[in-house]
Amino acid sequence: MQTRNLIAAIAVLALTGAWYAFRPERLFINQTVNESFPAPQTAMAAAQPAPIYSGRFHDGAHKTSGSATVYQLPDGKRVLRLSEFETSNGPDVQVYMVAAPDALDNATVTSAGFVNVGALKGNMGDQNYEVPASTDLAKYRSVTIWCRRFGVNFGTAPLAAQGQSAPAPSEPRALSSGLFHEGAHKTAGDATIYQLPDGKRVLRLSRFETSNGPDVQVYMVAAPDALDNATVTSAGFVNVGALKGNKGDQNYDLPPELDLAKYRSVTIWCRRFGVNFGTAPLTQQN
Repeated sequence: MQTRNLIAAIAVLALTGAWYAFRPERLFINQTVNESFPAPQTAMAAAQPAPIYSGRFHDGAHKTSGSATVYQLPDGKRVLRLSEFETSNGPDVQVYMVAAPDALDNATVTSAGFVNVGALKGNMGDQNYEVPASTDLAKYRSVTIWCRRFGVNFGTAPLAAQGQSAPAPSEPRALSSGLFHEGAHKTAGDATIYQLPDGKRVLRLSRFETSNGPDVQVYMVAAPDALDNATVTSAGFVNVGALKGNKGDQNYDLPPELDLAKYRSVTIWCRRFGVNFGTAPLTQQN
């Protein structure tokens, strides 16, 4: 009886811990706020807040939309205002000013550095955050909605000075690339990951050739290279799609949450027989 009670108590604690970590109910409950803009002090009623930086949100790991604007108040304070804002709800979500012109993945936020201006007040609606006086807006040039519990970038707004356009690439940009080497089969060609102007990332295989086979998939592998079958299965991988053809140029969309600092090689994998046809180790582009 005592053993059964102990097991029950442990199960309750485990379930409570899992609930606290994931807060699954937040996937179905929106938290809406509607803050008015901070009013100027009476002595400065004639003066009006001035927008100095602004930008629009793009998706990160979650669909995120709306605008982010930094205002200079008459008393010298600066306020970040999110307008027509909407993103997913989640546990421990924060608003960061990031020291980068944009943040299209998780790694950029953590590597570039950031200033936390407060916990997200609501996943929907207009809201204000005071920007610390010490924050250099020439350095902290984007606003990211960040889930601190899981280290995930929900979405980012790149900021531009008023009167300027927000920085945005007009052409796809190569983030990393590599050449295929043989595994169990002769495999050749290039693998390149591109950042598209809309923020999406695409894996492109060029001049590609390998053997044909049943149930062949394209894996992003959590290792710098994979010279055998065991490395793929032990390191871990993300499946980005069934191989479209064993010859020729082809594209594969990458999940927005995929961490390219972790998944550093591309493997052509026969799922039917557990065989690595060939792998391209990826090197980051400057």
